[in-house]
Amino acid sequence: MEKKAGTLYLVAVPIGNPGDLSPRASGILDSVDYIACEDTRRAARLLSSLGIGNRLVSYYLHNQEYRHDRLLQDLEEGQSIALISDAGMPSISDPGEALVRLALDRGIPVTVIPGPSALLSALAASGLDTARFTFEGFLPVKGKERRRGLEEAAKERRTVIFYEAPHRLKKTLSDLVQKGLGDRKIALARELTKPYEEFLYLTVKEAEDYYADLPPRGEFTLVMEGLDEYQGRTGKPGPDADSPELATLLKDLLDQGLGVREAARQLSEESGADRRMLYDLALKIRGERHE
Repeated sequence: MEKKAGTLYLVAVPIGNPGDLSPRASGILDSVDYIACEDTRRAARLLSSLGIGNRLVSYYLHNQEYRHDRLLQDLEEGQSIALISDAGMPSISDPGEALVRLALDRGIPVTVIPGPSALLSALAASGLDTARFTFEGFLPVKGKERRRGLEEAAKERRTVIFYEAPHRLKKTLSDLVQKGLGDRKIALARELTKPYEEFLYLTVKEAEDYYADLPPRGEFTLVMEGLDEYQGRTGKPGPDADSPELATLLKDLLDQGLGVREAARQLSEESGADRRMLYDLALKIRGERHE
């Protein structure tokens, strides 16, 4: 008789306040054969606070491929394993996605024990549209991937949620402003559920100015107004190169005798659209008009 596979439990753990761990999550962590975790020392402190002495196995970004064979073999032999990250839900901007995919491919049951979530907590308290949103995780640090991520965020019609580390926050806010998003509303959630939890409700430009001389501290979740909500609030076309409204406004400015650079600058200030994008669009319009 074939042995029944164990279950892989994805267990959400507190993002700050240890009281947020559910009784169900605590029970699973106590009853599984062992726990795979990002940081064994951090996980040990959590388990100690709960009076749980279960075995821990490290599973993090740089050893996850090495660990997969053992974890999957144990699951197929009937052992049950809980997977946790340092905070929040594993596999969401944390290790776990690949393991879940491999487990499902092998017919191993996967169960989620829901709980604390930084992105949903920040979204719920943001005051922005919660019906339609997109989660971008951490923006790429540099290069083409970062430029592409910023451009996609600028054109995204839904509310946009990012995670950001304190040492990169100023750069990210500056880059968003450079993309013409300075007028967008943004909620900055800092140190969620911890004693120094803070929410700031600003525009992107105001947030950049706020942190100009203030060192950011703690982990941040950023919730930014999407293009649809921005347009509905301001009536401005927003930074969309395909927007017919932008093309019409640029043509009007060029017809008034403004040069390409000046027309792009003026419309950027009026609309919040990226100046470089408007400059390229103005060059295209001039080409179409054979001037």
